[in-house]
Amino acid sequence: MDEVTTRFLQPAYAVGNVDDWPASGFGETPGADARCRIFLAIADDERLRAAFGAFGPPPVIAAADWTCQRVTGETIENARSLSVRELERALALSPTQRYAGALAIDALANAMINLGR
Repeated sequence: MDEVTTRFLQPAYAVGNVDDWPASGFGETPGADARCRIFLAIADDERLRAAFGAFGPPPVIAAADWTCQRVTGETIENARSLSVRELERALALSPTQRYAGALAIDALANAMINLGR
C-alpha cells in the first residue's frame, strides 16, 4: 500500500476535540472541493503539537496527516521551513495531486499566524 492510501485509511493526527487547540488555520481549493484545517498548540518545551480536520480525496487527508506529523515536536522556526516540495516528495504526489500539498501548507501557515508566532 502506498503512503497516501495508508495515511488516508489510518490518519494518526486527525483532531479529536477542537476546543483543545488554541490556534488553527484553514485552507481550501474550491476547484478540487477540498478543505483543510490545521490545529496547533505549543507544548511546555516550546515545541509544536499539531492535528488536522480535512474534507477531500485521499491526497488531502494524507497531506494534512503528514504535515502534522512533520511539525509535531518541532520548533516554530523549523515548522516554517516546511515546503510544498518536501511534502510532495515525501508522499510521492502526482502532478494532479500536488494541490493537496499546497492546501496543507497554506493551512499550516495560517495556523502559525493565528498562533501569534
